[in-house]
Amino acid sequence: MKRPIILTLLLSMAMPVCAQTADKAPAKPPRLPKAYKELQQQTKPPSSNWLLDADDDTERFRRLQVATGGTEASMFEIGQRLETVHGAITRGHWRLAQHNWEKIRDRMNIAAMKRPSRTANMEDRFLDSGVWKDLQDALRESNPAKSRAAFVTARRTCMECHEAENVAFQNNNPVFDRTGGFADAAAK
Repeated sequence: MKRPIILTLLLSMAMPVCAQTADKAPAKPPRLPKAYKELQQQTKPPSSNWLLDADDDTERFRRLQVATGGTEASMFEIGQRLETVHGAITRGHWRLAQHNWEKIRDRMNIAAMKRPSRTANMEDRFLDSGVWKDLQDALRESNPAKSRAAFVTARRTCMECHEAENVAFQNNNPVFDRTGGFADAAAK
């Protein structure tokens, strides 16, 4: 018998809170961000269907291009994967290192597609120069010494590419601090 009384008391105490919430002003209507003024002119009101709400496919493709950005997302992922490769080499986890190394190549090609002015440096310095293949081969051989040496070269090549692309400030990034161990050991 005590449970229904307690439940009734709790519900009666909650009712004024619910009533107060219902009396509050309605939420602001959804709107598109001010940064994209051209979106303000779509026919449909904004909703969570940001892509389908666009008036035509040209606008949908433009929105996708804006949403996927330039090289920043690909390079961020490359940095994370570079760190994973470093850790996998350290632990002798060759399949993990190989998988992430292959994904780095894929992401680099996507970045090059998005920023064609950077394609030459990505390909000439990294993908076609032998830098990428040297580490791939060392990882396939499960060779710790060759993998570490090839990783040092790949890391340095990334940093040189940043300098060539006038984004050397990217080299002052924790990912390069955390992956410098092999280079530090080789210098001793």
